[in-house]
Order: sequence, then structure tokens, then C-alpha cells
Amino acid sequence: MRFRHPELRSLPVALGALVGIAGVLATPAPWPTDPVTSLVTGTYVGILAWTVVEQVPDAVDRAVDAGVHRLAGGLGLLGVVGLLGAGLLGGSPPDEGAVIRLLVFATALILVTSMADNRRGTLVREREQVRATVTAVQLRRYRVALSVAATVVVGSALSLTTGEFLAVGTVAGGVVGSTVGVVLTGREEYELLALDDHLLVRQVGDTGGTAVRWERLRDVSVEGDRLRVARGLPWPTVYAVDLSAVEDRRAVLGAFRSYPYLH
Repeated sequence: MRFRHPELRSLPVALGALVGIAGVLATPAPWPTDPVTSLVTGTYVGILAWTVVEQVPDAVDRAVDAGVHRLAGGLGLLGVVGLLGAGLLGGSPPDEGAVIRLLVFATALILVTSMADNRRGTLVREREQVRATVTAVQLRRYRVALSVAATVVVGSALSLTTGEFLAVGTVAGGVVGSTVGVVLTGREEYELLALDDHLLVRQVGDTGGTAVRWERLRDVSVEGDRLRVARGLPWPTVYAVDLSAVEDRRAVLGAFRSYPYLH
């Protein structure tokens, strides 16, 4: 196999960085260790991982296309939660340095999984025909619900980390703050691309996106001049399309052919 020089592509670089962070985590306890040693170890391991990933770009794309990144990301997060929650389960809780590094690793893992999902959207878009493209908005009540859920999840993670449950006032303040933030940011517009076997969801102006198989959607329906598209787990939300602003309503509805209600 011919050696491929590494290129500055987002996903391979992110994968290398993630492995590098894991290399830092692998440095001997107690944490924090010598920062120079940790940095050198993480950088070396990260560059090596990035170089290896660049040697098999097709294999990485096949794994991403098959959704392997979601399984790996889920298992990785479960492992982090298990380590952080050891104190609540009667085990020896990690010290402060370990907690910080684990939280950094979990954040990096979420970001890399998201980038891999975006890459999968690009791959799906390249091989499937676009039947229709519409602009949609995410209904505000679902945005608020997702924001509140994220606040509760973060609060739970902090509880696991500290070994103590957060005060009700602290959680309530976080919920109120996240709700106000959603209201102040206004509405967010998305592009919905109806493909052969998937619905591609992305923010207006972005490339890639999240590809959802038609059968994984909870519902697609029409209410007057509004087309509603409901996604299921792990991102349960609803997008609304104003059909009065669509030039060819019949063509758009025909593109969402997987749902008999629209025929």
C-alpha cells in the first residue's frame, strides 16, 4: 500500500485529536501528571492516529456510512459516565484532575461523532438523487424541550462528577436560562432535502447534514399549508414547512412519497 501524506481534512484530524486526548488520559495517575509529558504523549499519539486514518479514507467512509461512529460514540460516553459515577456506586471516585480530563474527552467524543454524522450526510447526498429541497423551521416548543433536556443531562453529569445532587434552585435556574436563550435567539432555518431513501436535514448554508432514513421518521403530515416532519430519537423534534411559499406543492409532497398520507 502506497503511503498517503496526511491532509487537513476535518474528520481525520478530529479522529486523531480524539485519540490524542485518549493518550493524555492514559498517562499514569494520579492526575494531573507532568503537563509536558501529557502534552507530548497526546500530540505524538494524535499525529500517529491521524496519519493512520489518512491511509484508509475509503474504509473510514464505509464505517461512517454504516453508522459505526454512533455505536462507538455511545459506548465511549457510557464508559465515561461509568467512570464518573463510580463514587455513587460505592467505588472509588476519580480525583479532580481525572474528572476534568474525562469531561474534556466526553466533549471531544460528542463533537467527533457529530462531525462523522455530517460526513455521512455528505456521502448519502453524493449517491442519492435530490427529489425536493424545502426550507423549514424547527418549532419553538421542541427547541425549548431539547434545550431543557440538555440542561438536565448536564446537571446529572455534574451530579455524578461531584457525587452530590445539585440544588433544585440551581437546576431551575439552568432551565430558565436555557429557555430564555432559545426565545432570544429567534427561529433557526433548516434545509430539508428529500432524497431517494433518506431525508437530509441541515442548517441553511451548511454542507453535509444529518441523513435520516424515511422509516426512522416519526411522522410526515400536511395541515393546511404546513408540512410537518417529525424526527424520532435521538433528536426528537418537528420541522415545519410553509407550503404557500413553495413553487410546486405537488412535486414537494410527491418527494415525501414514503408516507401514504401524502399520496
